[in-house]
Amino acid sequence: MLNKVHHITFVVESIDDMAGYIERNFSLAPMSRDEFEDRGFKSILYRIGETYVDFFEPLREDTPMARQLQATGPGVMHVAWGVDGIDDVFADLKAKGNEMRGDAPSASPFGYRNLNIDTASSHGILFQLAEGEVSH
Repeated sequence: MLNKVHHITFVVESIDDMAGYIERNFSLAPMSRDEFEDRGFKSILYRIGETYVDFFEPLREDTPMARQLQATGPGVMHVAWGVDGIDDVFADLKAKGNEMRGDAPSASPFGYRNLNIDTASSHGILFQLAEGEVSH
């Protein structure tokens, strides 16, 4: 079922500071910079091998990433695992008794589809599964 690490999302205080750090130390420039006002964050996105790495900066205090940043400081928000056939995976996980966030896989603002297993079903760990490539 799981076939790769699709992406890793970090929450940071400043994507500009992080982009400068990554460029200075690793000679990488982001493949995209985005602002998702409706979702309450700005992002920078990198591709490293097969894996996407993104950094989110909260724009509002009422977002999950802002609450995480306040509670624990900068760090990993989640790791998303790659899958094929995400609709079937969703149905299979639900049939196995997992509580899912939402009624079906959803579209990310980056163009791929994803699903999230509610942490009440997964021993407190957020499992996000994703299918598809970033459409930037």
